[in-house]
Amino acid sequence: MTSDESRPFGDRSGAAGPAVNSYTEWDPLREVVVGSLLGAVFPTWHDSLEHTMPESAWPVFRGHGGSPLPERHLKAAEAELDNLAEVLTAEGIRVRRPDAARHHRPFRTPEWESDGGLYAAMPRDSLIVVGDAIVEAPMAWRCRYHEADAFRPLIKSYFRRGARWLPAPRPQLTDELYRGAHDPGRWAVTEFEPVFDAADFLRFGRDLIVQRSHVTNEFGIDWMRSALGPEFAVHTVETDDAHAMHIDATIAALAPGKLLVHPGRYVHSELFDGWEILPAPPPTLPADWPMYFCSPWVSMNVLSLDPETVVVERQERPLIEALTAWGFRCVEVDLRHVYSFGGSFHCVTLDTVREGGPGRYLSVPSGS
Repeated sequence: MTSDESRPFGDRSGAAGPAVNSYTEWDPLREVVVGSLLGAVFPTWHDSLEHTMPESAWPVFRGHGGSPLPERHLKAAEAELDNLAEVLTAEGIRVRRPDAARHHRPFRTPEWESDGGLYAAMPRDSLIVVGDAIVEAPMAWRCRYHEADAFRPLIKSYFRRGARWLPAPRPQLTDELYRGAHDPGRWAVTEFEPVFDAADFLRFGRDLIVQRSHVTNEFGIDWMRSALGPEFAVHTVETDDAHAMHIDATIAALAPGKLLVHPGRYVHSELFDGWEILPAPPPTLPADWPMYFCSPWVSMNVLSLDPETVVVERQERPLIEALTAWGFRCVEVDLRHVYSFGGSFHCVTLDTVREGGPGRYLSVPSGS
């Protein structure tokens, strides 16, 4: 497909309001992009993947870069994404889907080459909406160099209707960006150029939090601060995660004053003084379930539809019970096959329109 109205669900083209408007992780959701695994392939191997990917997947990645992901599991995962789109539409939310893309095609720059791309499954990784702006992330994995292309027709449509479009500087991704095997540095990426994945940021009105990770460096965080300008403050928070890549399986902001956290990775910040903190119960995924890209703790990667409603994986009963006891209505949806490929509800969505405007929700010292 090539139209700007790519794969719409529940399309209400005449709806009034801003092209994009999203300041928090929890305000009432009105429009969302749901990703797609159509044509997904294994990532082309690079040593930096060792820092974040399950060790059991390394041999597969090394030998199958650019090759299709397992067909049977992939079809089941795409069916789950289609069902998620239908569930969200039934909740009264307008759903958009990305264009089909040829992820299997190899590509190269003057400095390096890749056997293929990856997928368009996780729009949260490459894009973030902050207020009336869409930011395109300069991603650190070489195989993800063209990932946002599948979403370009949508981005152009939003831009033509008044959204601000902020693409980060195109990264070179040369060897200078990556730490060598014998470099004692903590992170896989250096400060050679600005890089970040959008999923390392969370939005709290006028404030954003971000974690330093194996795909997000200080240079990238500084670029985001500069691009957003003085209207917004970007706060770096610590997490206790040796494999840090994407903050939304460590911290999930579900409503004003309510934070779901990973019981081991979360490090309390004074920014959340006065907030209720709920440690997520352990995931229920079977030990033999294939997980190519992440840990089973992606179970806590839920999506808030409004301050009282969250979308949760149907089989995560302990989490559903905990959230229900905390006062939330849980919309239960199957997504375990998607888990295998690196994400859950927050990862596979990009909330383009939420009700509400900028506010201050964090305990930020005056003058910060």
